[in-house]
Amino acid sequence: MATTIDRSTELVEWLASSLGRGNLAPLSCDDLEELASHLSEVRYAGGTRVYERDQLPDRVHILRSGAVELAREFGGRRVVVQLLRPGAVFGDIPLFLRTGEPTEARAVEDSLVLGIDSLKLFALLGERPKLARRWLVSVAGRMSEMQDRVSDLLVGNLDRQVASWLLREAGREGVSVSQQTLAHLLGARRTSVNQSLRRLEAKKLIETGYRRVSVIDDAGLTAVIAGD
Repeated sequence: MATTIDRSTELVEWLASSLGRGNLAPLSCDDLEELASHLSEVRYAGGTRVYERDQLPDRVHILRSGAVELAREFGGRRVVVQLLRPGAVFGDIPLFLRTGEPTEARAVEDSLVLGIDSLKLFALLGERPKLARRWLVSVAGRMSEMQDRVSDLLVGNLDRQVASWLLREAGREGVSVSQQTLAHLLGARRTSVNQSLRRLEAKKLIETGYRRVSVIDDAGLTAVIAGD
């Protein structure tokens, strides 16, 4: 059940840093405070569905903490289309296109999701041009990320695909992801992903732990992607 949230200065600052690239479409404090005033929050336990595929969107979501995966079934096989991290906006594109959700959204771990009523968001975007421009930048950024996802699947063998994904998503601080989720993202078997991670780790390009992978050699992963 959605509950009201503490609309603190910290939340407003977090929204400013999360919603698209602020340097391309700056927002006023008034815009951010107005958006924050209409947000509510829902906590989802890991494994809980946020919404179903084909569901008509009645809310737009912003992931505050945790992780959410967008997935759908293809030929009886569940495929993860995208793994969302804090700051990710989701559920708005089907709203704009007047379509049902193309995927289901499910919390991978305990997650806190902020939400705004769809009709209220439409009204805000119509009333506040700066907010509308910022939202457009956010949508464009997410479309660019999906193009990167497609590129992951086209770079070649599985080692190259894994290296490409890790180079973009993990970094030195690492990324929390299970081998099964990574396999779903790349359309591969978990055992094959496990073997690929072991090969990359043996080359001292990455470090793996329980549900976590960190990049330790960016140049080495780039060389793997290039086929060197």
